[in-house]
Amino acid sequence: MDETAKAVLLIDGPSPFYSQTDEDHFFAWLESIPAIKGVTGKGRGLELIVERPIGEESLRDLIALMTRYGVDCHPLKPLCEEQKDEYFRDKRKYWHSAVYG
Repeated sequence: MDETAKAVLLIDGPSPFYSQTDEDHFFAWLESIPAIKGVTGKGRGLELIVERPIGEESLRDLIALMTRYGVDCHPLKPLCEEQKDEYFRDKRKYWHSAVYG
């Protein structure tokens, strides 16, 4: 039996992309994150199939990607809250207010 669950995470799509290469890099980075098992466009947003519980490195990369491309990080709050590592609730981290604010 598969011990990992999957969850759907809806995020805004980055806007604007500044070139086709910029868009290609965004999706290549997103799809390289091990916990991301699928990406589908939904209107102006994206539906991510995320392995749960998400690994710490995958979550760090997802936070970095969404921050770099100016994507609303609030949908990451449940993923941060389920982590055992206090890093994901540290109010001093650069992304904390974007996730928890």
